[in-house]
Amino acid sequence: MKLITLDNGLRVFLSPCASLRSAIVGVWVGSGSRYENENNNGISHFIEHIVFKGSNKRNGFEIAEGMDEIGAQVNAYTTKEYTFFYVKALDYQILKGADILFDMLRNPRLDQNDIETEKGVILEEISMCEDDPGDVCYEVNEAALFSASSLSLQILGTRETVSSFKAEDFKSYMQENYLPERMIVGVSGSFDEEAMLSKIKEYFGSLQSRNKPLEWYDVPFNKTYALKNMPTEQTHIMLCFNGVGIEHEDLYPLQLSMFILGTGTSSLLNQRIREQLGLVYSIDAWLGRYMGGGYIAISMSLGEKSEEKAIRETVKIIRDFSSAVTQRQIDIAKEKLIASLIMSREHPQSKFSSEGRNLLMLNKFIDDDDIINEIKSITLEKVKAAAEKYLRISEMSFTAVGKVKTKEEYEKFISEGIGE
Repeated sequence: MKLITLDNGLRVFLSPCASLRSAIVGVWVGSGSRYENENNNGISHFIEHIVFKGSNKRNGFEIAEGMDEIGAQVNAYTTKEYTFFYVKALDYQILKGADILFDMLRNPRLDQNDIETEKGVILEEISMCEDDPGDVCYEVNEAALFSASSLSLQILGTRETVSSFKAEDFKSYMQENYLPERMIVGVSGSFDEEAMLSKIKEYFGSLQSRNKPLEWYDVPFNKTYALKNMPTEQTHIMLCFNGVGIEHEDLYPLQLSMFILGTGTSSLLNQRIREQLGLVYSIDAWLGRYMGGGYIAISMSLGEKSEEKAIRETVKIIRDFSSAVTQRQIDIAKEKLIASLIMSREHPQSKFSSEGRNLLMLNKFIDDDDIINEIKSITLEKVKAAAEKYLRISEMSFTAVGKVKTKEEYEKFISEGIGE
């Protein structure tokens, strides 16, 4: 792995592997709904779409045909904290793929007719998410948890903001955020290092820094009840607690706690709520993680008649977790967590994606062996301490989407679980 910083501050990493017959080129940009406001919400995601509609040299069809012509895979996605563009092609075609990708990003055409067309596509994407109660529950939950910050904003934006965008809005936003100090370019696989670095400098070497690096603030957690009625067969429920960010010392003790609580068929919640009581098809425990903070989530979907017992029993398990967790459960969770990490890293594209994200957000690479050693070192006492610190029912936030009950009814179910 080679890390090169250009004169303008752009960080480039090259990870050659001559045994492969393909390569992947990626560009990570510190652009997402976290950096937006209520007036331009959704613009980061819209840019992810609109750059594929044409550059100053190629129209949208020529971009698509050019990628197909070399058998390339090209895609992009936007999160709340970054946008990722990539192209994967055979080694002898990767320079052509990189040229098209870099041209899209550095010289987007931003034609108003294209913008109007793409508005329809994104509005349909919003409608699709609005029809999925699971997606709605996730969005309602984060909007409530992070109501005091821009992390409450949806990645896709709103119908109003998306419908309002003009070419000048994209130009202005990209001038503010598509900066060398807020971008990473990475290449992995079989490629000509000298030729690829020359191509990167050709497109990005003249990009001007504005001394505006990514900055993070602590994420405020808001305890709340967020209830939304939808005509669904099941109610989607999330029980959430204040959590930690992606580089906090309690991250892996909490991750082990999630594996024990609700990851896999042998987990406590799956065994009790699904296998023994038959109240849900699935129930999961996971961490929502951002720079500066996050949350702990228990999520389930279930019928109206099952809600009271499922919530009560779930709360009991959470209440007793820190005192009941055993060394054997931790040993099993460690093996599951380490296995999931190693298996994901053995997929080259997943490892590549993680490397660029870590360099962008943490300004460093993270060695997998260091993570594994940290996981192995976690003691029973550390897991118990983290559970006592974060899994506090009195500080729990509650979200429900579907044929919801009243706040008072849900408060009663939770109180019964606590034993009050």
